[in-house]
Amino acid sequence: MNILNQEITQEVIRLTWQNPAFMAIAIAVIWLIPQLLIRRILSENYEKRKLEKQKNKIRKLYPKTLK
Repeated sequence: MNILNQEITQEVIRLTWQNPAFMAIAIAVIWLIPQLLIRRILSENYEKRKLEKQKNKIRKLYPKTLK
């Protein structure tokens, strides 16, 4: 029974792996998920840097202490 299950499992894996639609989806997922994560991280870093630059410019225009 175990041999039969292994053969069926191997056949399903082989048919699935050779399916062009499945392969297209698998490649797209492997390609896109890291891109989306990297883009999100870079976007957050960009926004932080942008706010810091803005704060620095405002700080230069309006200093807290007048000497």
